[in-house]
Amino acid sequence: MGFLLGAFGKLAAGSRYRQLQSQMMRIQARARRASRDVANMTKLLDRQEKAMLNNLTVGSNMRMNMFQGGLGMSMGIEALIQKSYGGGKLTDAESQSLGAYQQQITNMKAQNESIVAMQKQQITDYFESLRETQLEPLKDEEDLLQLEKDSLESQLQLAKADYEACKEMEKTDAQMLKPSYTGAA
Repeated sequence: MGFLLGAFGKLAAGSRYRQLQSQMMRIQARARRASRDVANMTKLLDRQEKAMLNNLTVGSNMRMNMFQGGLGMSMGIEALIQKSYGGGKLTDAESQSLGAYQQQITNMKAQNESIVAMQKQQITDYFESLRETQLEPLKDEEDLLQLEKDSLESQLQLAKADYEACKEMEKTDAQMLKPSYTGAA
């Protein structure tokens, strides 16, 4: 009786083991795909955020240069700067004009830095929101698949242990079913 139980148990445990291996392969494929999707989405969002921040910085620098050049031309500052670097003496009115120009540039830089900082924060917040809405579901799926994989691994170990136990039972009882040719009981 133990021989038959062992044989049928071995067949059932072997079938269960192969079924679990098949499930494990599907889960592993889905987990690899989910991990790849998470990595790709992370790279994409990081790249887009960096590009937007770089564009913001470049645009800010261009605006400052244009403002500085336009203001300098409207106030005739270039001639005053060249005169002062050339060793020429500036009149009081010229010094006041140069001081007013420098003050306006300083004010514009401070205002520009404030605007850029606010825009950078908005960009950072926007991409953080995108990460929460688009990346978190992918990470959740990845975590869920990892849990399924861990569960299947433990089931595979149990199925393998059952298979080995049934195989041993079959082998042991098969030894007992062999006829004895020695005549000893």
